[in-house]
Amino acid sequence: MKPGNTPLVEFRELAPKGTRLFAKLEWYNPTGSIKDRPAWRMFHQAVDDGKLLPGMPLIEATSGNTGIGLARIALINKHPMTICLPAKSTEERKQLLRAYGADLIEVDGGPNDAIAYARHLVDEGHGYMCYQYGNPANPASHEFGTSLEIQRDWPLEAPPDHLFCAYGTGGTLTGNSRAMKRFHPDIQVHSVEEFMDDPIGGMRSQEDPFQPPVADLSLVDRRHQIRKKTAEDMVLITMNTEGHFVGTSSGAIIHAAVEYLQNHGGTAVMLLPDAGWKYLSGNPWAEATQPTQARKPVPALATAG
Repeated sequence: MKPGNTPLVEFRELAPKGTRLFAKLEWYNPTGSIKDRPAWRMFHQAVDDGKLLPGMPLIEATSGNTGIGLARIALINKHPMTICLPAKSTEERKQLLRAYGADLIEVDGGPNDAIAYARHLVDEGHGYMCYQYGNPANPASHEFGTSLEIQRDWPLEAPPDHLFCAYGTGGTLTGNSRAMKRFHPDIQVHSVEEFMDDPIGGMRSQEDPFQPPVADLSLVDRRHQIRKKTAEDMVLITMNTEGHFVGTSSGAIIHAAVEYLQNHGGTAVMLLPDAGWKYLSGNPWAEATQPTQARKPVPALATAG
């Protein structure tokens, strides 16, 4: 199953008065995230270019979602898969990676440390690395995929005023910005980022010493740095108003969009990377998910003979 053709839906309850707010729900992709798109394109581009031969081991550095997408494709196409990821990645991600047959190397530190270890493995000849941070197929998957779907499905006669994307590898931000600015030269691109001292999984800050080679930050018109607690709070707000259980980075994007439209107006489209179920083991919503009262299990019902 090829990724793509995810829903574009309107958030009517969260949109400030006089504005229109639309969300691209990327957890409808095969492994539940927007990263299925670059994973698919990077893999098949490497095969087409003769860089990835049948049965050759694959290596990737990831915070989780790209690795999950690649592990699925590797399993289907019978390539051994080694994933280097930060040890603090959520258990749901690790379990999914193992379910797809990947060998996990958990690295102390953050995404940059995982990249360094994966490069070390490649230098020692252990396999081919797609390297999402520097692979042109990453932004191309959005420039010639995601953005075309937004253009096709946009329901209003007037074009969107704003595009809100998380800054992670830079692929989503760069690829969609390139295409959307071709379609609509006046659109404002908003980069939603973490703070260096308050990381959010899958996100990055422009203050980070390492800036991914695929990221073209000249396309960004406005930056929004969001605290993790603010993003987690918006996850619950979104669930209680729109009924969608979004991931933490999606919460950051929604917060940035709602706050900006409240002050400036207009119409906006948000690219929401994944859903919240991949974050539950981190227990960010512990208080909200506690039962209102302790209940004992009910007795089993007798089955008909």
